[in-house]
Amino acid sequence: MSFFSTKNLKGDIFGGITAGIVALPLALAFGIQAFSGMDSPDAASIGAYAGLVGAMLLGFFAALCGGTPSQISGPT
Repeated sequence: MSFFSTKNLKGDIFGGITAGIVALPLALAFGIQAFSGMDSPDAASIGAYAGLVGAMLLGFFAALCGGTPSQISGPT
């Protein structure tokens, strides 16, 4: 059983880039929304950073744990 196949590499790369483009603004929005209740003016930038880090960690651990051929992991 092989865990890596080059047969679908082009589609996998295109799908990963597309999912990343969609997930980036969504991660920023969720991070900013999560920190919007704070009274600090720096809360929006901290929230944006937290959203980006959370999306990157989610993508890393989703890829590490595997998944299904039709699964897309995103900030939601």
